[in-house]
Amino acid sequence: MRLAIKDGYNNAYSAIIDGNLTTIITGIVLFAFGSGPVQGFATTLVIGIITSMLTSIFITRLIFEAKLAKNKNITFDNSISRNFLKNTKIDFVKARKLCYGISLAVVIVSVASIAFKGFSYGVDFTGGRTFVLRFDKDVTPEQIRELANNEFGETVEVKQFGGASQMKITTKYKITDNSAEVDKEVESKLYNALKGCFAQEMTFEEFTSTVDNPNGIISSDKVGPTIANDIKRDAVIAVIIALIAIFCYIAVRFKNWTWGAGGLVALVHDSVIVIGFFSLFSGILPFSLDVDQTFIAAVLTIIGYSINDTVVIFDRIREYKTLYPKRDLKENVNLALNSTLARTVNSSGTTLVVMLAIALFGGEVIRGFAVALIVGILVGTYSSVFVGTPIMYDLNERKAKKEELKK
Repeated sequence: MRLAIKDGYNNAYSAIIDGNLTTIITGIVLFAFGSGPVQGFATTLVIGIITSMLTSIFITRLIFEAKLAKNKNITFDNSISRNFLKNTKIDFVKARKLCYGISLAVVIVSVASIAFKGFSYGVDFTGGRTFVLRFDKDVTPEQIRELANNEFGETVEVKQFGGASQMKITTKYKITDNSAEVDKEVESKLYNALKGCFAQEMTFEEFTSTVDNPNGIISSDKVGPTIANDIKRDAVIAVIIALIAIFCYIAVRFKNWTWGAGGLVALVHDSVIVIGFFSLFSGILPFSLDVDQTFIAAVLTIIGYSINDTVVIFDRIREYKTLYPKRDLKENVNLALNSTLARTVNSSGTTLVVMLAIALFGGEVIRGFAVALIVGILVGTYSSVFVGTPIMYDLNERKAKKEELKK
């Protein structure tokens, strides 16, 4: 057991460092191109990665060695998990063309939805004033929309935000004027339009302050159109830079551009499907799927998570290539995928449990972020095994054939 723990840690260092550094890259990009809450999220992400990496490398080993020093028994499984995905012999490389076809079909549907249906943009990307209102009785978006449109004299976006008594209202009324007087005017118009929708009468002061009343305006946000365009541009740049940076890191780290290309294709695959999901199911699912800064943070987090999984598989392939240099690449790839399969499923499963808890109990504001991560974890786990690694294999095989022809 002492030798197993020592070898386990020594052999895991490269995968731990590579996997976490690629995620830190996305955190740095998030911090550089995000603003406000997104920068806060990026800071927390990077600190969390560094601390968890240190605890996984040093603290856990100290605990194991302390137990061994006292001759205590250490087990890493139980009767239920002992043979879980053990000694699997799945031919992943053989199934790659079928998986390419499935992925291509889903990507085409995603791109079609993005092109023809578009997105439900949050205020970050459109500009406007957004208010979340709580009513003391059930109301419908149609009812609130009609009253608000009549008052403002223009189309007002209204969405159910949580239960039937809570609505999110976005208006572009005089958005180019940032004065406090216009802010008050918009709030007054909302009050005049919607005061009849409350079971209990309230004053304007009660309507605009949850200190005096738990109903009325419970949150508000304002983004000018110029700022909104800048945020949208920076979001696109952030995703592109993160993808390029990770491609370069993997290509250098594994000393071959084909490894970086495999990882890059998997990340683009994941990003397109997650973005397409938000386009396709916007207005269908019973909660907000707005595309805003928080969504971009989710996409970049998914990129970091997905490449982490891919790097672990790549690291095992590199290890097997060193141990068994005379074996075909196909055999080493299949062996690496099968030997890391339990780790892949366990990592994704434990992360999904956390994200499902956040999606169910974390509240409406963070639900879209949690759903994006859930979809990303599922797609990212699939792409690491069935897209990124097979792409790397195909590119290496083509490269080897070209080199043989030159000889």
